[in-house]
Amino acid sequence: MRVTPPDVQTWLIGHVRALALAEGIAVDVAHVEPPDLALPLRRPLVVIRDDSGSRLDHTTFDRSIGASVLGGSKGNPKPANDVASWLGSILFDSDLPLADGSPIASVEWDGCNGPYPVLETLDVARRYLTAQYVAAGSW
Repeated sequence: MRVTPPDVQTWLIGHVRALALAEGIAVDVAHVEPPDLALPLRRPLVVIRDDSGSRLDHTTFDRSIGASVLGGSKGNPKPANDVASWLGSILFDSDLPLADGSPIASVEWDGCNGPYPVLETLDVARRYLTAQYVAAGSW
């Protein structure tokens, strides 16, 4: 029987967008940085990237994601810091497997890192996080 690998990236983007709306967090969430990124940003930008991983057994897969948060400026990193901390609380949440439609079966603690600052050539603060999951495929 064929098993389709899970699309953790798409699910997380929708999940983060929904939580931002419900919690009144003004943030844009995407899968890539726009090629025409204009500064200063109107509101912080979260970019969630799928770093993939290996197949663990017939139906489960190791999945790693990376998330960048851009906001504020180098001289005022608070918007990026605040959103990155909020995002970490979501990406590292042990209850992610219980969320509606979640393909995530477990959060792997040793793969949850950050947020930490990343050097940026543009005058925007950038924070980076990683998370690792075991996720279920579908058939």
